Amino acid sequence: MAPVVGIDLGTTNSLIATLEEGQPWVIPDDDGNLLLPSYVGMDDAGQLLVGAAARRQYAAAPERTIKSIKRQMGTAYTATLGDQSYRPQEISAIILRALKQRAEAMLDEAITQAVITVPAYFTDAQRQATKEAGEIAGFEVLQILNEPTAAALVFDIDSDESETVLVYDLGGGTFDVSIVEITGDVTEVLASHGNNRLGGDDFDRQLQRHLADRFLQIHDTELPDDAAIQARLLQAAEQAKIALSDHAFTTVREPFLISQGETALHLETDISREDFESLIKPLLKETLEAIDRALSDADLTVEDIDRAILVGGSTRIPLVQQLVEDHLLGTPVSSFEPDLCVGLGAALQAGVLSGAAVESILVDVSPHSLGIAAVMDTEFGPMPGLFSPIIPRNSVIPTSRSQVYYTAANGQSTVEIEVFQGENPIAKENVPLGSFLVEGIPPKPAGAVQVEVHFDFDINGILTVTATEKSQGQQQSLVVNDTQTGRLSSHELRQSRENIASLFEALAHLAEDEDAEDAEEEEDNASDNGGHWIDVEATTDESE
Repeated sequence: MAPVVGIDLGTTNSLIATLEEGQPWVIPDDDGNLLLPSYVGMDDAGQLLVGAAARRQYAAAPERTIKSIKRQMGTAYTATLGDQSYRPQEISAIILRALKQRAEAMLDEAITQAVITVPAYFTDAQRQATKEAGEIAGFEVLQILNEPTAAALVFDIDSDESETVLVYDLGGGTFDVSIVEITGDVTEVLASHGNNRLGGDDFDRQLQRHLADRFLQIHDTELPDDAAIQARLLQAAEQAKIALSDHAFTTVREPFLISQGETALHLETDISREDFESLIKPLLKETLEAIDRALSDADLTVEDIDRAILVGGSTRIPLVQQLVEDHLLGTPVSSFEPDLCVGLGAALQAGVLSGAAVESILVDVSPHSLGIAAVMDTEFGPMPGLFSPIIPRNSVIPTSRSQVYYTAANGQSTVEIEVFQGENPIAKENVPLGSFLVEGIPPKPAGAVQVEVHFDFDINGILTVTATEKSQGQQQSLVVNDTQTGRLSSHELRQSRENIASLFEALAHLAEDEDAEDAEEEEDNASDNGGHWIDVEATTDESE
């Protein structure tokens, strides 16, 4: 049976893992690197670059390099490479395809099935875009798995005791906190909260702005809003951030940033850890508020938490651990391979789904409330457009729930079901998931006709909504996975898969041509060397 893989598709780095004798391990590339930088680019010859090669060209050619695409998942954003435009799920598919090739080369067999992780607080649209990315890359996506949940699976694989664990996951672009209860082999998520636009990228931007201010102070000149200059500054900020996790001070040197007349202006400045911490502390306080929200949703207090686990590369920042420890009042806080544990957990869940000998049962929850817009009674009378949750956030999934509604007007012949995801009491302030009409309703007085709305929410976060008029059985349904605006049709998925495959085929042909040229050059060198050997031999004969 072909192996099933787990993939952590990250904002900054991605990885692919699998199981061997029930134990997860990360599949390296040919050079032994476990992480694939989540960068995609085109070189000046129009050839595809993925990973480290794309990251290396970012500062010099930001217009031909894409980073942090995870933040655009589920949106209508398009990125341009060469003369082609790509959706976020297509760029992510390129990263996934590169990981797929890595695994197939290492394991020497085709890989077709995968579990892919996403932040726990990802919306329905973001989850579906991630699933589409996997399909474009050539995977059958068995499950979209929440990142903190995956991490908990790894940390508690050998635990036999019941524990309540807080998983704090701060990565390059997103933040999640989950409260997880582990009893034997069962991992149950009690509550999740987070922010899909908070992570290491934001810390880099804060430091980038600080460096621009330093440049202004030193030279009394503002840096222009030039893409290449700003990319260099952002890369310098990221390197400084990493250095400050291990050192109290670091020096940023960026020569020849701009010219003033015939004079080149450089940036050389020292940054202290204290400076950096003052820049990011307001952002980190938001993560502490999310901890409190998750605890409240789980109906727990800090005293109920047995331990906390730090996950994600940004938790290497010393201030993060300090703030979490201070906030949790003495709760043990630990971290193990923060860059790898999510992918390892995904591999474990992949093993479970493929029937491997892995003793693990996962019970997850929905990160957002799901409901419809409805006319609801208030102290000021009936009010339209309010959000009526049918599946509250943090409900155990998969789940099915129904609610009965009534017509709001006399003689009403149609009912529009508008589906939303979120927590705002005003329906349109939440994320719209789709809408449909139930027609042919018998004309009766307001409130005389019942319409049952049924929500079915599966393990992958795919929602099916069915509305049934009770007296005559008129029924309509909506599968959010298929109808939501912005999702790809089956034709678009097939076309995207072919386009991405052609990029990799061109790359493979280029590699074959380079190998052939290298072989020819070696043959020529051998031939040349052989001629020299003959000459030397002949000369020796003459001398003798």
